[in-house]
Amino acid sequence: MARRSMRLVEYGKPFQLTKEEVPTAPKGGAVVKTEYAGMCHSDVLIMDGDFPMPLNTVMGHEIAGTVHDIEPGEDLKVGDRVAVYWQGGCGECSRCEVGETIACLKDIKRHLGAMEDGGFSDYVIVPDTRLLVKVPDTVAMDTACLLPCSGLTAYNAVCKMLPTVQDFAKHTADCAVLLVGAGGLGLWGVQFAKQLLPAGVRVISADVDNVKLATAREAGCDEALLWGKDVDDDTAVAAAKKACGGLGAAVAAIDFVNVPETFGRIEKILAPGGMHVLVGLLGVGASGSVPLMPYVLNRHQMTSLLMGSLPQLKDLMALVAQGKIKPPPISHHPLENVYDVLQDLKAGKVEGRAVVKL
Repeated sequence: MARRSMRLVEYGKPFQLTKEEVPTAPKGGAVVKTEYAGMCHSDVLIMDGDFPMPLNTVMGHEIAGTVHDIEPGEDLKVGDRVAVYWQGGCGECSRCEVGETIACLKDIKRHLGAMEDGGFSDYVIVPDTRLLVKVPDTVAMDTACLLPCSGLTAYNAVCKMLPTVQDFAKHTADCAVLLVGAGGLGLWGVQFAKQLLPAGVRVISADVDNVKLATAREAGCDEALLWGKDVDDDTAVAAAKKACGGLGAAVAAIDFVNVPETFGRIEKILAPGGMHVLVGLLGVGASGSVPLMPYVLNRHQMTSLLMGSLPQLKDLMALVAQGKIKPPPISHHPLENVYDVLQDLKAGKVEGRAVVKL
């Protein structure tokens, strides 16, 4: 029996389809038979060399499937449905022990789909069974594959701004948050904001695409702002402040795009004491700037994040299992079409999320 894999052999070039023997589980780890693998904007950055990773690697870090091989005595067994938390660490330090492998104290990065072979393959080696999260029967597997990256990132972003929003909500019933970007992450973000933030907080989405904004409305956002190329900065800021209601400003904002233009606009839209959460990677090496004195005088807060922790993924899986969160629109694609679909994603032609179906 052989496994098919799509390998990155040269930056900016189509992947190479290879066939190899199906691997066996390493000590303490497992082999997962991939059912679905999500395609993410960070895959585009790796593919193009903006995030240089080892060549000849199998990309794809959003992975869900069934346990194919595992050592006896583990909590999981062959056939169990699982999602893979793809950012492994040393597995031994105190942070790894509590599931914060992304912040491994030894700075060891066992990142599937980047540093090690990932999900654009029929089978994936998972180095540590603790990185596997059971998928409840109420969660579809194409949804489950999206949770360890895009879903978790949006969930953590909303959690980051939650204390600030709660504090504002104690003092005014007229609160609004701004989510910039209505792609896959933004659509998750709208729903998480509605579930996690205090009742009555209005959720505003901004995007350059009217189709994506329509999908954001369907996901539950209260108002949608079109930030097209013909909308100048002053007009965009004024419209956002008006949409925010009585405060005339957003108490918190998440930037799922994170380019200089969106960075600057958010700083102008935030209320004094507001929280600015940086998430998107589209700015790559670009710089953003804020006037320093106004930043201090307005008591703005700023934070960034990269995904979330393993315990957060388990909490997220439980939330999705309750049926309160609907996934973004999902399109299925064969393994051989990965490169072409990533090109569409790069060009902004993918609505919601695209996944490989194996």
